[in-house]
Amino acid sequence: MLIDWGKLVSQGRAKAPGISWSNEEGEAVALLAQTFNKSMAEVAPYVRKGILTVEEYKKAKDEPEIVHPYLKLSKDKLIKKAQSLKISASPDVTKEVLVEAILEKEEKDKKEAEAKKKADEEAKIKEKTEAEAKAKAKAVPKAKPKAPVKKKPASKPKAKPSKKKGKR
Repeated sequence: MLIDWGKLVSQGRAKAPGISWSNEEGEAVALLAQTFNKSMAEVAPYVRKGILTVEEYKKAKDEPEIVHPYLKLSKDKLIKKAQSLKISASPDVTKEVLVEAILEKEEKDKKEAEAKKKADEEAKIKEKTEAEAKAKAKAVPKAKPKAPVKKKPASKPKAKPSKKKGKR
């Protein structure tokens, strides 16, 4: 029989896939779960961050930078969150991997939204500039066309009087 590391990690019974808790970490998970009436899965993220005592846990449980709030959610809620973001995840996935996938997707979506917003703003500026240019072109009065000048036909050059022969 193979060991289902994903299941062990998601239940807080292993540190990571392929890595079991050290004696000290295992005892801390059990102690924190029992002391605070929580499941091993709920306290495991704190122990993975090095929080091994009741005092450290009390200080860290309300600080979101210690353990991401998503890691405090149940696996079922995380799977629903992932599905809402169009991430397909099997029930065998660990909470940590699922949280990582959700955070990556949210970051990607955020960057795409910012890029779209920037492109929309640039398009609006371009439209506004073009509209102002058109309005300005209409506002400038056009010079009235001058009445056509009738050209007189060119006069024929007058011939010089020729010298008459014999008068000299």
